[in-house]
Amino acid sequence: MIKKYSMECHPKIASDCPKKGESFDNEDDAQDWVENECWIFSGEGWICPKCHDEFMSSLTSHRHVQGNGIDGMDSEIEAHDGLDNDLETGIDIVR
Repeated sequence: MIKKYSMECHPKIASDCPKKGESFDNEDDAQDWVENECWIFSGEGWICPKCHDEFMSSLTSHRHVQGNGIDGMDSEIEAHDGLDNDLETGIDIVR
């Protein structure tokens, strides 16, 4: 029997994007798999962690090129959290 259910990565922007998740006999198992692998549901479709990283990296680069501070304006305003205020990439997986 051919396993016919898998979730597809919606944006497919990362060069190493898997394009699709594992295949299963039913849609619930396929959805459980992508959730366990930390894929993100955007409302339009699923985003794999590799495409998420690519997207966040692109946003960070764009923000620096634009010279935007934490308030979104061309300023030196920074948050008071002691971080460098770059957008986070990657997903911390706790298992």
